[in-house]
Amino acid sequence: GPFLKDYITIQSVASSSIVTLYFTDLGQQVSWTTVFLAEYTGPLLIYLLFYLRIPYIYDMKESSRRLRHPVVHLACFCHCIHYIRYLLETLFVHKVSAGHTPLKNLIKSCAFYWGFTSWIAYYINHPRYTPPCM
Repeated sequence: GPFLKDYITIQSVASSSIVTLYFTDLGQQVSWTTVFLAEYTGPLLIYLLFYLRIPYIYDMKESSRRLRHPVVHLACFCHCIHYIRYLLETLFVHKVSAGHTPLKNLIKSCAFYWGFTSWIAYYINHPRYTPPCM
């Protein structure tokens, strides 16, 4: 049958004494606040790992030899401010619904945010990075 809206009662739908309900198992659920906090905390920490040039990401000899261009510091600052703002908005500004979402949605969202951040951070913070010519 058709999906019912949250505000519709079974009594208003029932045309006889027999009502058949179909349920969908969405699996484990997580709150929307948890989803947003995970989505936005990951990119903040991941970018900083690349910015700090952790030894197993880049060659240590090359990292210590080369100075960073000022645009690399600016990119880190802008990225961090962007996600700190999102985190603060999630905690203090937005009224997130009391609803929940399936855990698989959290995994998909985090994979997108975290993967894209890793891709950006790897190249911007690489020891051989040179900014484009102006």
